[in-house]
Amino acid sequence: MAPPRPLALACVVGILLLAAGPRPAGSHDPPRDRESRDLDPRLARNPSLAVIRPAPDFRLLDVTGGVASLSELRGRVVLLSFTYASCPSACPLITQRMAMLQRGLREARLLPSRVNLLSITVDPERDSAASLGRYARGFGADPEGWRFLREAPERLGPVLGAYDEWTVHRPGGDIDHPARLHLIDREGRVREIYSLALFDERQAFLDILALLREPR
Repeated sequence: MAPPRPLALACVVGILLLAAGPRPAGSHDPPRDRESRDLDPRLARNPSLAVIRPAPDFRLLDVTGGVASLSELRGRVVLLSFTYASCPSACPLITQRMAMLQRGLREARLLPSRVNLLSITVDPERDSAASLGRYARGFGADPEGWRFLREAPERLGPVLGAYDEWTVHRPGGDIDHPARLHLIDREGRVREIYSLALFDERQAFLDILALLREPR
């Protein structure tokens, strides 16, 4: 598929910038030059994303029973989140923002050919393929570009550990875990780690564009 035209990308960026109210962009420095009044001053249009570390590979099952691995997505930018279907607070917020990001990526014709979204459950004992599939559909996840992954606890545990995704089970069934998302470049390297408080789907879109502009 041919890369999207600059004008189309500019339109999508504008849509994302106007789609939500201002939220902090976190670790990104705001741009000093304002080329557009529509650009939230807390968003970095041309972010500089350092290499943090290689992204640990994994092989997990999606909700259809298919096998998904991170290495098979080499050559694409990947945004990876950790969630669980019965989460009452942080997970729905992250997943909703990813759904907004998915919309922008689809309109820019970047999903799934150049960008993929992945969500891994941290609750393998309760998140069956059926329940996780319902959760994904509830947020309008496109299975071609946004896959929800699970596995047996003994196989999922090492993956969670590799991404420092610890879990603490609370009375009543809630699970405390780091509400983080990992942005992975086309070479399989982590380039940004967003927390819930600092995750803005508009900035994530700009970060993805920056990674796609990098020569391979």
